[in-house]
Amino acid sequence: MRILVLIIVGFIAAFTSNAQNSFSFLNISNNARINALGGVNVSLSDRDVNLCTFNPALLDSSQRGQIGLNFSPYLASSKFVSVNYSPKFKKNWAISLQNLNYGTFQGTDAVGNLTNEFAANDFSLGLTHSRKIGHISFGISAKFVGSTLESYSSMAFLTDWGGTFKHPIHDLSFGILAKNVGFVLKSYGNIRPEIPFDLQIGASFKPKYMPVRFSLTAHHLYVFDVAYNDPTVNYTFDNQGNKVAKNSSIADKMFQHLVIGTSISIHKNLNLLLGYNHLRRKELLVNGLGGSAGFSFGADLRTKQFGFSISRAALASGSGQTTFSLYLALSKK
Repeated sequence: MRILVLIIVGFIAAFTSNAQNSFSFLNISNNARINALGGVNVSLSDRDVNLCTFNPALLDSSQRGQIGLNFSPYLASSKFVSVNYSPKFKKNWAISLQNLNYGTFQGTDAVGNLTNEFAANDFSLGLTHSRKIGHISFGISAKFVGSTLESYSSMAFLTDWGGTFKHPIHDLSFGILAKNVGFVLKSYGNIRPEIPFDLQIGASFKPKYMPVRFSLTAHHLYVFDVAYNDPTVNYTFDNQGNKVAKNSSIADKMFQHLVIGTSISIHKNLNLLLGYNHLRRKELLVNGLGGSAGFSFGADLRTKQFGFSISRAALASGSGQTTFSLYLALSKK
């Protein structure tokens, strides 16, 4: 009951925020497997310590003594790095560090004279713990999140609340996550940043006689219309020839909440990964030009002691996000 009360209070705090969005780097997939499966997944139960940043309930005893590394040469010259570690001497605990470095910029004064160079970074330092009761697992992550730009900074304390259910017979698992529940500690000047709250639910299933695992994840479940509709781009004409905003259909708005992922087993140690994120496609696709925005793919190689993954998610035309991930068991079980 105490946990339920805390979740409800967190929901209220998230919903009452009405300021500008910040800390949006927390919505970027920093793991190659998840990136290849569409960028959102809360139900993929596996012995990979990197998964605990997507749902703290996915942290289990099989990940004790593991260290996970993730690297993505993100847009322009920015670089996204994260490290996850689960100590062997602590049952179902993990620490995580994420850093998105935007590079170095040249400063100028009000009239354009060159001044000192400055840097910009987003970071998150988190602690995760999970408990298992029967076939149900619960987990929580506490995160200190920050954003720095030259001499300015913004800080927040956020939490992730997750749960999973793994079927005792079939290869079927469900996951639910309340992501980024918390409050702002420090703002950029007088601008109060909005916490990037999300509510996600998903399932992963592998048919008994098929070498394929399917995942379906729904995100942003607290609001129906999630896409940004720019009336200067998405428009049509009325009977008098005037421009009017072109709205998406109800079916399309519903599909924008869904992410589809597929893992195909080529060998017991090798999987091919495919994903589709409809919201990403709607937001990044250039009208009339087509393209592969919203689609993603990758490969996953694993043994008992380590796993390595690589993925590519298509963004705008000609660009994308490539991610490399590694987890390594520092000591034998």
